[in-house]
Amino acid sequence: MAAMVCPACHEPARRVALRTVKAMLTGAALRRLRPDDDFHFCASADCDVVYFAPDQVFRVADVRQRVFQKDASADAPVCYCFDWTRESLVAALHQGARPDEDIEEQVRERRCACDLRNPQGACCLGNVKAVLANARASS
Repeated sequence: MAAMVCPACHEPARRVALRTVKAMLTGAALRRLRPDDDFHFCASADCDVVYFAPDQVFRVADVRQRVFQKDASADAPVCYCFDWTRESLVAALHQGARPDEDIEEQVRERRCACDLRNPQGACCLGNVKAVLANARASS
């Protein structure tokens, strides 16, 4: 099967569970949802499409949460389960903390709900580690 690409930016997209899409859409967008389709998540920062299916597109304005990949601001959420933002991750790192290890511990203890809380429908640790690596490189 061919990889799915976003209909707006033509970047590859990954499949996301319907429960994630339902959890993230605003009430108005949810009323337009046709749930029998397979949905995909567009992670491109330069595109305002968040979710799409063959004949459906949901954009940033249709989503209840700010989307990490599409919001470069310091207070944008990175870890949706444990309330880490870009800014709080970097601040913790500069204070000698290891927020990635804290999140990993919470995941091991099965406290996360990434499939419902994170718009990408998957664990945030890759995003967290990227933010921390960028902060280390900038120091």
